[in-house]
Amino acid sequence: MNVFNLINKKYKEKISLQEPLNCDDTLPKELIAILGHSNGIMEIMIHPKTGEMMEIGWIIYPYDEIKKWSSFYQNEYGLSGVVFSDDGAGNPFYLFDGKVYEFDPIDNESELIADSLEEFFRN
Repeated sequence: MNVFNLINKKYKEKISLQEPLNCDDTLPKELIAILGHSNGIMEIMIHPKTGEMMEIGWIIYPYDEIKKWSSFYQNEYGLSGVVFSDDGAGNPFYLFDGKVYEFDPIDNESELIADSLEEFFRN
């Protein structure tokens, strides 16, 4: 199963898709494939009282945010890899050598979260 389908399944189809992006970049192939479906994927929910759609946060950042946050963490913390999302509390998730890590900027430490982006969204 591809990563895009895993995201859709994990979030029970409560996602908002953006205009696809044809990206010829140095990003990892897994991220390029996702951006080809949607330039970023946002988690959404329906407000229980109003019935309006609410945006919760990015599951996968759009291309510009990926570049911005990757550059920031590389310059500020010497982080190797490509930042593609965060945990909602200020700790970014990033891909390095095909594996997914979570970075804690307070402790300046990274933790291996999954051996692939596919495994990350499968859990």
